[in-house]
Amino acid sequence: MKILYTACLRDPRDHDSGSGIDYELYHTLLAKGADVNLVGPFIDTPSLPERIFWKVVRMATGKRAPKYSNTFLKMTGRAVERAVEQYQPEIIFSLFSAPLVHVKSKKPIVYVLDSTLRGSQEEWAIFSSLAYRWMLSWEEKFVRKCARILAFSQWTADILAHDYKVDPRLITVIPIPASLPIEVIPTEISPQDRALNPLHLLLVGKEYQRKGVDIAIQVTEMLNEQGIPCELRVVGQNGQDREHVQFKGLFMKKIPEQLKAYTDQYRWADFLIHPARFEAAGIVPGEAAAFGVPTITNASAGLPTTVKDHVSGIVLTKDSPAEAYVQVIKHYLQNRDEYLALCKSTKKRYHDELNWPAAGDTLMSVLQDVIASHDQPAL
Repeated sequence: MKILYTACLRDPRDHDSGSGIDYELYHTLLAKGADVNLVGPFIDTPSLPERIFWKVVRMATGKRAPKYSNTFLKMTGRAVERAVEQYQPEIIFSLFSAPLVHVKSKKPIVYVLDSTLRGSQEEWAIFSSLAYRWMLSWEEKFVRKCARILAFSQWTADILAHDYKVDPRLITVIPIPASLPIEVIPTEISPQDRALNPLHLLLVGKEYQRKGVDIAIQVTEMLNEQGIPCELRVVGQNGQDREHVQFKGLFMKKIPEQLKAYTDQYRWADFLIHPARFEAAGIVPGEAAAFGVPTITNASAGLPTTVKDHVSGIVLTKDSPAEAYVQVIKHYLQNRDEYLALCKSTKKRYHDELNWPAAGDTLMSVLQDVIASHDQPAL
């Protein structure tokens, strides 16, 4: 199977470049025996008129310019077309739409995404109205020329079908897997050894407001005020430590010592608390599941796909307040057998669905189906 893997701004060979999804997809294809040729990563160098125009828009609106310049779309499109001509792949594959917007090829395109632009802008608007409309115009056209799309949540799949008019038969939903090397993941867990006193809550995320760090701190404070000893660790960002709350900063997975320090946070945790105000899919619940640590979250965007309610955690209603998280935690503290059962089913879900070998099987099945369909003669 010959695949042209199209990178974007980040290098899929670097585990710490971006969220790690690009790295995992690229290496999963290699591990499954595909012949993978990489084009990119690229550098976005907007023209002077583009830089001036979008700077004015940013100053006027306080919102972001487009994620990519028009110069970038055209440059990457030409680069991909040259790579197609030289390599003659069976499939063009990418986690990013931008480099493929202007590509004209008869080779089938397989696209993987966690969120559409429409979905993310409606849930967590960061782009100016003008930038949003421009990006949406080419994203809508792009997704409809894809041979197949793999979505990391049912939320994204529904938007693709309903708003972008993509044939649902061309969409496959796979829960987003953990982004951890298999060798650091325990084969067995022992949740019965967790004392739950003090209770250990872990939050992993780089953005304070969007990830709901303030809500997690409220939960920690409320539990302690009610006489339930609780400690919170926040991984992925720096902040001011306070009583019962510790900020651990960012860890680099490609550095062995830091990878161990990072996974030690999951070994420490009793629950992953993930009160995100917006989350397209969320990698960290899968990482927690690898250690048998259930996630308490809410039904924001794609999270109900990543966290299966009462199987790998608890999914509260969207925008649930701190009190709702406190009630869930108190329930499991008072019903230890239920907590142990939830830990075991969480680990099982990681084993069954939330790992890249399992996701890779689905991915390869989709790619083989695309190749077979593309090779069939037209009627």
